[in-house]
Amino acid sequence: MMTLVPELERDLARLAQVAASSVTVMIRGETGTGKEVLARAVHTLSRRTGDFVAINCGALTDTLVESELFGHKKGAFSGAVEDYVGLVRSAHGGTLLLDEIGDLPPASQAAFLRVLQEREVMPVGATRAVPVDLRIISATHRDLEELVAQGKFRADLLARVSGFRLDLPPLRDRREDIGLLVAQLVRRLAGAAAGDVVLTESAARALLRYDWPHNVRELEKVLGAALVLAAGRPIDLSHLGDSLRALPPTGDGAEDGEELRARLLALLTEHGGNISAVARAMGKARMQIHRWMRRFGIEPSEFRR
Repeated sequence: MMTLVPELERDLARLAQVAASSVTVMIRGETGTGKEVLARAVHTLSRRTGDFVAINCGALTDTLVESELFGHKKGAFSGAVEDYVGLVRSAHGGTLLLDEIGDLPPASQAAFLRVLQEREVMPVGATRAVPVDLRIISATHRDLEELVAQGKFRADLLARVSGFRLDLPPLRDRREDIGLLVAQLVRRLAGAAAGDVVLTESAARALLRYDWPHNVRELEKVLGAALVLAAGRPIDLSHLGDSLRALPPTGDGAEDGEELRARLLALLTEHGGNISAVARAMGKARMQIHRWMRRFGIEPSEFRR
């Protein structure tokens, strides 16, 4: 289980209260923040007896979506030599993760909407629908509201999957977790030898200062490579790769809190409290702007013209 900032710990406490129900869960966060890890934690908290099944929504194609998702009967089409239950029914009694739901093609969006509404699937070649008992969890790094506004995502599907929302902040915004994450990842990567792993001061500083654009996933890859290169010696800056070695010699690389607050207030004023416009101006996701506003106690309605 990854270490979480206080906001997420509070959200997890709330999540535990609804884990045994059929409420849908939406997890949002940048690539590599651990959305599937958190989804598996939700599945464990739910104590559902079925399997946890993750579907890569971006890999679904319009031509194969019904057969892959809902299964088929033997002889339903050329090549259907036996019955196939499909990915959705594989999660019966358990949890279905729609990973990167924002990448769903239009046909797949319509297909999942029926599953969520009716709680049943129609296998290809079958004459009657088959009921399914699922906990639905969705995950995305995309701004689904913006996709709805662009006509690329169904508003009714978004409403169906947004029962309980949890935002995962990027690693650069929770640097206080990096030390604990490093310790946990080293235990996983080094196994019994984890107690002998040592980081030099220069390596530790670089890990804390780097912005981690690919988040925890990138941190894990960097540590894995460093352990191999160090070969039992202390992990030094030279073992951490070009991106970390290229950091400037001074400064922590993080924007000052007061400077960030002032910039946020200025942009909210300039754009009349329009969060999407502020996010575009700062090159950030809407969820990050909302998180900063909560952090600084800013109410966007005060800026609306």
